[in-house]
Amino acid sequence: MLNYAILADPTSLQASQPGAPSVGTVYVIVSNTHQSEVRWDFIDVEIPVGSGPNDLTGSPTAISASIEKDYTVNREPEPTFDWDSTLGRFRAHDPSGGRLTLPEEESLVLRLENIPVSDMAGLVRLKIYERSGGGDSNLPIRRANFITTLGLVKQAPKIPRNFRPEKDSLVDVDAGQNVVLKWEGPDNLDYWIRDPQGNEVLVQSAVQGPRVTQRPYTWSPPSAPRRGTTYTLIAGTTTAAQQHHGYFLTTTVHALVPEFDSGTRTPWVEQAPSKSRATFSAAGMEIHNGAGALGTVTADRVDVDRVDTRAVHGRTASDGWIDFPQSGLNVHQGGSTQLGTLSAEKAEVDRVNTRAVHGRNPSDGWIDFPQSGVDVHKDGQQGRGTVWADRADVNGVKTAWVQGPSDSDGWIEFPPSGLNVFHGQGRDWGTVWADRADLNSVTTHWTEGPDGKKSRITFTETGVKITDPEKKRGTVVAGETNVRSVVTPWVSGPQEGAGWIAFPNEGVDVCRDGRVTFGRIRFASYEEVTHEGTGRPLHRRLPPYEWPPRSGN
Repeated sequence: MLNYAILADPTSLQASQPGAPSVGTVYVIVSNTHQSEVRWDFIDVEIPVGSGPNDLTGSPTAISASIEKDYTVNREPEPTFDWDSTLGRFRAHDPSGGRLTLPEEESLVLRLENIPVSDMAGLVRLKIYERSGGGDSNLPIRRANFITTLGLVKQAPKIPRNFRPEKDSLVDVDAGQNVVLKWEGPDNLDYWIRDPQGNEVLVQSAVQGPRVTQRPYTWSPPSAPRRGTTYTLIAGTTTAAQQHHGYFLTTTVHALVPEFDSGTRTPWVEQAPSKSRATFSAAGMEIHNGAGALGTVTADRVDVDRVDTRAVHGRTASDGWIDFPQSGLNVHQGGSTQLGTLSAEKAEVDRVNTRAVHGRNPSDGWIDFPQSGVDVHKDGQQGRGTVWADRADVNGVKTAWVQGPSDSDGWIEFPPSGLNVFHGQGRDWGTVWADRADLNSVTTHWTEGPDGKKSRITFTETGVKITDPEKKRGTVVAGETNVRSVVTPWVSGPQEGAGWIAFPNEGVDVCRDGRVTFGRIRFASYEEVTHEGTGRPLHRRLPPYEWPPRSGN
């Protein structure tokens, strides 16, 4: 008696597929096309239950049933619509068992939601059982039910779908893995795979014939992708003239360790899970640890034009390290700030500021630099050591003694009184050789001429003794002599054949030409007077030309 229509959402219910269950909704629209009301006891909707192609679902209890109407009838309860497990149907009825009214030209909707659609495609027929009366003919309610059959279609997918990696989309190329791409689709289509460079490979040709079957497909590229790669599945048909591409699906796979041929542009690269990060700035690259502070770069070798750093440290905490203050470079030892040792085959510097310089071994000599100058020590101790040099150009040398390079050479010591020159290893007086000596005073036992001229001046307690090379009395040649007394056996003029004066015991002989004598002066007198102040005797010269002098005898 009532009129029925059926709608589905989606319009064609999709049959469930393995791993892809399909859920749909069915709407049964109940209309009163009469111009008089229709009285009804119940309206049942019977759905086929099972897994066959004509079954709607295998789980009717999972369906949510409800009723919707947009009219009201006075003093009638609202109808309900739910699953009746005894009947195996969904029933709309008065929950109190009464009779309900559907006014003329009105309708109601029986809604079946969340239907788990079975997995085989086919036509599903729903039966409607109705017990009603009235209408335009005002028929009485009869015991037999009005039965109406409605139909809807369950469709299996007819286009390519689910293009994806068969397993993990992350490929470990280093372990020899390759990606396997998988999809499902009808076998009446050709399938191509397009790589990121636009190259297309025909991976499956269409099966000829009227029957179309849904089936799975798989394909692997000739070589594993070395970085994130998007593949495009193309489905279509091929004619003699051209290819017709109808469907396009894409999927992306990634390499566990990506490799890029042309480079990568990124503001930073971060390591998981510690979150150490390499940041690329306009100036270059910065390495940070997981806390955001500057991190550590570990490498076998670094080839750079310049390194700007606060410090350079050995691999372990106890290794030495170098820092770079504004004044230059400091080398430290043991991971502390204590100054350490710099070892090098050669160091070329403009200046070295150091407290001391030491040989390689603890027993080697060393040099320290006090405020007064340079001290050289030996045997690793404080004892003074030896300086070896080809030449020393200094403004002053302070030393206890100076010796030639060998132990048998002469040496000079510097006592408080002046300078002593010795020869050999003992303290025997040595010889000073010089072109000229400019001295305020010379204290010596004797003075002798050079080789071949061994005339000597000897300084005795009584005065000066001059001898010739044969140790006989020698000659003093001088422009002027100012002496208080002369003791000599004779006095001669400077030229050859000059006269001379001899001093025999008897007096004075004046001679000429070595033979002629003018005579002998036997006695001379002088007058002694006494100084009025001191009382000392004074010698008074005689008047000139008073010869012989007058005598009191």
